[in-house]
Amino acid sequence: MIKKMLCWFLLAFVVVSCDESYVTPDPEARGLNYYPLQVGNYRVYDVTDIEYQNNVPTEKHFQMREWVADSFLDQTNALTYKIIRSVRPDAQSEWLDDSVMTVTKDDKMVILTKDNTKYIKLVFPVTEGRTWEADAYNDHYDYQGDREKHVYSNVGKPSVVNDVEFDKTASITILPPVAKPATDFYDRKEIYAYGVGKIYRLFHRLSFESCDPVDCSGDDNYILDGHKRTEILIDYGKL
Repeated sequence: MIKKMLCWFLLAFVVVSCDESYVTPDPEARGLNYYPLQVGNYRVYDVTDIEYQNNVPTEKHFQMREWVADSFLDQTNALTYKIIRSVRPDAQSEWLDDSVMTVTKDDKMVILTKDNTKYIKLVFPVTEGRTWEADAYNDHYDYQGDREKHVYSNVGKPSVVNDVEFDKTASITILPPVAKPATDFYDRKEIYAYGVGKIYRLFHRLSFESCDPVDCSGDDNYILDGHKRTEILIDYGKL
């Protein structure tokens, strides 16, 4: 009887000790504020969008705003933010709603859902060289090598965007697919500033002509098709 009581006492002591040793994750140390979320927050970007078809570019310039319009609890009781994306041709024009996204965030990751597709935008803690699969929740790939792998770099370092210096930033490079053809060019990157969010995005994919040297047009820079888009932060705040 005494032995049983002693065992129960030791077990209770271990449980209490473990509970007291639990430390709440530090938001600052984990870098949670690289993706701030608060109803009313907005960011405005200058966007340049170029599409290539048979070596002919079609270029568009416009402004895009992402505004945190509302928050709610989803079916899993997770706090979810509704983000409205609007566009306009220039600063003198009215905003026109373009699309709606939702974002959930905890101490492990940020998940953005658009068109019923989930993307892991950031993972925490934000550390140099850390990698993850942004489309881990999706199944639109043929094999594992097609997964969209992201990697952190230049964590905590300053960046200059649109002649504005942000003291503490983190860059994300989106790696090309393993099966990328040798004739394809692929360059994708995003930069996030602490306390601000995304300040820069580049999507650049080009497919060049591939043919036998005898039959080729002779222009190695002939773009069969492609897409280049840059988003540069020009304003942010709270409505």
